[in-house]
Amino acid sequence: MSGQRVHRRLLSVAAPTVAITVGALALTGCSGDSGEAKTRERDLTALQCPMVETGQQRGANQYKPAKNAFNTAELLGKELTEAREKAARHDCEIIVAREDGKSRPVPMEIDPTRIYVYVEHGAVRYVEGVGGGL
Repeated sequence: MSGQRVHRRLLSVAAPTVAITVGALALTGCSGDSGEAKTRERDLTALQCPMVETGQQRGANQYKPAKNAFNTAELLGKELTEAREKAARHDCEIIVAREDGKSRPVPMEIDPTRIYVYVEHGAVRYVEGVGGGL
């Protein structure tokens, strides 16, 4: 009998939790908010350029993609001159951090319009980052 009591207690705790969870999911799915669809369309892990400062949080500057930002992965495989032209159309600048296996000196200050790339045989092979800094 004690086993039945434990089972009933679990059901009495679990049933309201499941109902609340299902209700919350239903409300979320029925919100009709078009912002959710926009989030699915945009790759949130993409390195975007240019970035704009949004303020500080815990003493560190925060950034978000500018309205004219583009996914820097689009530069991969492009000849350096073509990549620079594409970046310039978005008000960004390409900094070559490594060329044909050799590191190059790069600016240390943070600039959210700079795209740091590795170049092999004249083409962009890797996007190291956007913004720079130490």
